[in-house]
This record gives sequence, C-alpha cells and structure tokens, in this order.
Amino acid sequence: MNNTKKRTYLIIFLFFLKRIFSFIFVIVLFGMLIGARRGNVPAEAYYGSFTPDKTYSYDKVYYAVQEVEKNTESGVNMIKVCIYETASDHMIFVFYPARARDFWGICWENDSYNIWTQSADIGIFCYRYDAAQWLLDETAQRPDYIVSKYD
Repeated sequence: MNNTKKRTYLIIFLFFLKRIFSFIFVIVLFGMLIGARRGNVPAEAYYGSFTPDKTYSYDKVYYAVQEVEKNTESGVNMIKVCIYETASDHMIFVFYPARARDFWGICWENDSYNIWTQSADIGIFCYRYDAAQWLLDETAQRPDYIVSKYD
C-alpha cells in the first residue's frame, strides 16, 4: 500500500472518529441537561411537602418507607407504604395508595400521625391514623401547611 492510500484511509478514519466523538459528546450533554432538569432546586420546591424518601412522624415515633411492588393480579407496579415503629424498627402497617409511575410521595401532618399521599393521576389523599391503622379518609381537609407539587 502506498503512502497516498495510507494517508487517505487515515483521513477517513479520523473523520469518522471525530463524528463518533461528536455524537457521544452530544448524547452526554443531552443526558446532563435532562438530568439537570431539577438542578439544585431543593426537594421541597420540587415535591412540595411530599417526599419519596424515608420520612418520620412529627415526634419520630413512626417512620414511613415507600417501596415499589408489582400487583400480581394486574401486573401494575404499585407504591407500598410501610409504617415502622422507630424504637423497634418493627413494621406495623402497610397500605397501597397509588400506581408507582404517577406517585410523588408522602408527608406526615405536623401534629398527628395522619399521612398524606400525592399522585399525579388520582391527586392528594389522607390516610388517617386510627388505632394503629392508617385508613383512607376521602373527606379529610388538607392542612394549609401541606403544599402540593401542583399548587
């Protein structure tokens, strides 16, 4: 192979290498922009009062953890809210408030063990504490200090 052919192949190779790196750069940059959608916005500004993370009751007697669990009948991923006693780490109650894909989190009331849930498709609901159980209360009025992502 003569030098001219080698040089031509090298130029073509470098041309495609440059294109590949440019494409990778664009993909990485796009990923960074999409990932930075939330940026340095505090969780309160993004979720309102609600959180997808482990969260404690006002007096730290209980904490709640959210997990995704597939419904065996429908095959739909659901949110499973597990309530634990903080002192013993013993799970005392479980409820399933909404589909996982639309769920934005939970929050406790400031002065009770009532838990509020927020979901994009069904809205905001209260699970009222009564005798160590959290039962759906569709008539509950949301306190002013509980702010929705959509308010």
